[in-house]
Amino acid sequence: MLNFIFKIMGNNIKFLALFCLILFMSCDDILEEDLTNDTVTPITPTEGSVVITNLVNFSWQSVDGADNYRLQLIQPSQNNMIVLDSLVSNASFQYPLDPGMYEWRVRGENFAYQTAYSFPVAFTVEASSDLSNQSLILNTPTDNLYTNNTNLLFTWNELAFANSYTFELIKNLNGQTTLTQQSGITGTNFSVNASIFDEDAAYIWKIKAVNATSETAYSSRTVLIDRQAPNQPSLVTPAADEVFTETTIDFNWTIGQDSGNVQSDVESVLEIAQDANFNSIVESINISNGNAQQLTLATTGTYYWRVQSRDVAGNSSAFSISRTFTIE
Repeated sequence: MLNFIFKIMGNNIKFLALFCLILFMSCDDILEEDLTNDTVTPITPTEGSVVITNLVNFSWQSVDGADNYRLQLIQPSQNNMIVLDSLVSNASFQYPLDPGMYEWRVRGENFAYQTAYSFPVAFTVEASSDLSNQSLILNTPTDNLYTNNTNLLFTWNELAFANSYTFELIKNLNGQTTLTQQSGITGTNFSVNASIFDEDAAYIWKIKAVNATSETAYSSRTVLIDRQAPNQPSLVTPAADEVFTETTIDFNWTIGQDSGNVQSDVESVLEIAQDANFNSIVESINISNGNAQQLTLATTGTYYWRVQSRDVAGNSSAFSISRTFTIE
């Protein structure tokens, strides 16, 4: 009798566990509001409008239940090239554009649902000689770029009615220090001597456009100079000369942390070879998150393994001291 009762209880527990799992997986869908039949109404720019500035303000009516909005912008004259595809948390967005004809649309989104896109709205951007309400479009380097390269070329888009540009470079380390300022630049690029990057630090570069009667505000980005290699990683398991009877092996190590003024993200490179000099590498894997990897090797025999740390700025640590293991 007791066995029968326990059997029923066991089946009920399995059913309850399955029910809870389904409930958990569906929880977000239940809590999120269904947006399928809702629509987003664009406000500005309106159909056929002409914007006499390169800094365009997009706005639309918010939708109940939408956490974010997907804003898309295309340029019909460039084979409907997508100029912008951005997820926005508010019901407005500001974006600089070169003169030309554009179309924009927007939809609402939450974790589980999304509205249809609004009908595309066409508008035109025209140049203005008044630069005070305009903004420069920066090209390279990208914002918050980590790099160990100090031979940088700073570039930006030409702004109509600008006579010249002013460049400024600031070191941001224990306070901000202006390193150089150059006015009267007539082109759309500028470089500095690599020696100006005397320390690993965050550097802010700023550009503004100027004419006889007005100027833009500065547009700025940050580039992070990191020339410090990560520390050497250490192997954890398998232990040295460990013997396995299965071909699936769990590898673990300690990550060589980045050090110095700028600490960029670090990934690991796991290498497994059939010789001590790693001339016959059978596996080479990049692991961007974590310090463990499970691998199944094809054959039995003796293997050598090691790990190297590499940061996103392009610096590499020394390889760890290698170890051997054997699969019998």
